[in-house]
Amino acid sequence: MKLEPLRPDRNAGPELAPPWGARMLAPERAPLREHGRATVAIIGGGVAGLSTALHLGGAGLSTVLLEAECIGAGAAGSSAGIVAPQPARAAPDAILRRLGPEAGAAMLQLIGGSGTYLFDLIARQGIACDAVQAGFLAPMTASSAAQTLERRVAAWGSIRTDLRVCDAAETAALTGCRGYRAALLDPTGGALDPVLYLRGLADRAEAAGVQIHERSPVIGIERAGRGWRLWTGSYSLLADQVVLAANGGNMALRAELAGTVLPLPVIEVATEPLPPEMRAVVLPGGHSMTDQEPDVFSIRYTADGRLITALPGGKTLDPEVIAARVNRRLKAMLASYRPLRLDHVWQGTAWVNGSLMPRLVRVDRGMIAIQACNGRGLAINTVLGREVARTLTRGAEPLLALEPPRPVAGFVLARHLPRLLMSSALVAKRIRSAIGR
Repeated sequence: MKLEPLRPDRNAGPELAPPWGARMLAPERAPLREHGRATVAIIGGGVAGLSTALHLGGAGLSTVLLEAECIGAGAAGSSAGIVAPQPARAAPDAILRRLGPEAGAAMLQLIGGSGTYLFDLIARQGIACDAVQAGFLAPMTASSAAQTLERRVAAWGSIRTDLRVCDAAETAALTGCRGYRAALLDPTGGALDPVLYLRGLADRAEAAGVQIHERSPVIGIERAGRGWRLWTGSYSLLADQVVLAANGGNMALRAELAGTVLPLPVIEVATEPLPPEMRAVVLPGGHSMTDQEPDVFSIRYTADGRLITALPGGKTLDPEVIAARVNRRLKAMLASYRPLRLDHVWQGTAWVNGSLMPRLVRVDRGMIAIQACNGRGLAINTVLGREVARTLTRGAEPLLALEPPRPVAGFVLARHLPRLLMSSALVAKRIRSAIGR
């Protein structure tokens, strides 16, 4: 995901970059400029790739990471920075039914422990990324919301006992939002600055002996004996094992992965810092929030008090149109509201798969792909990096079983569905509100 250049004229409208976009101008690491050799080659400098690299470096394996652009330029760097240690959509009991008791429990263990692991890793590694573990709220509007969420808490069983359900009054008090009947409160969630987190992971991985090359897009992968040769143009890297961690870009690296994930473009915005009267009511406890509605409403604060929220992605980033849409939505959702100026606008892409669950794919002998963050990549991909590194260093099976590639049925049409579903749900909600239903 390329960020647009920052606007030099502050009166011309919001910057077309996230509030941390200026950090994209940090000094870059050198591209691959000679033929190399490594035990493990990683393609992609997002959370999954950098977490894998850090854990491999800590285990002493010779590791080289190749990033096509610069650290932070991809999906994670363009994200809202919300840490949500919950499944994207599937309820825990549905995961257990789909995967079976053993594999289902492993999936829940990985997802449920991802927030704690992420914040512990940040503390251990001393990564300064404005990390705040104030908790994550997942509210619902249905009249049966409380009962639904109580069943979800029960389905976590012995894996987690720290989750609880907030009733309508507490949900309103914690979120500052209208219309929710109940919310799931996960105390292990929160928020962080994603670019600072990525750069921190990269710095710590290099300190552990990992070589990182930016501006080194992989244009070809070929079998070389029992290993692999990766080409970045005139130079190549020979490796025993390859980890594909380029998110949606994995599809272009191997034919087997074509059509296996779907793009969900999202427009993200950061408002001006909230006035004190709004800040005292909207997320007063500093939680982050993503609801469970089809049109997905999410909010969280930056370290300097800006509110970050999102809209379904479109073809343009017209600041006036987006500002009107954002303020219309905030007015409908927030009990305490005044029109807010947008200081930053940017577009990112969340990649989703058919199951909406994290997936590790065995692409070929000596090649693993980490596929689809499903909007939960900051925490879950950090843990997946640990699991892949554990597999490569110890030969141990990861918590998630390695799966074969699974193309999405009818990909040509299905690739438009995530955006269309979110957009249509938002329009339907506006119509219902307009007619008083």
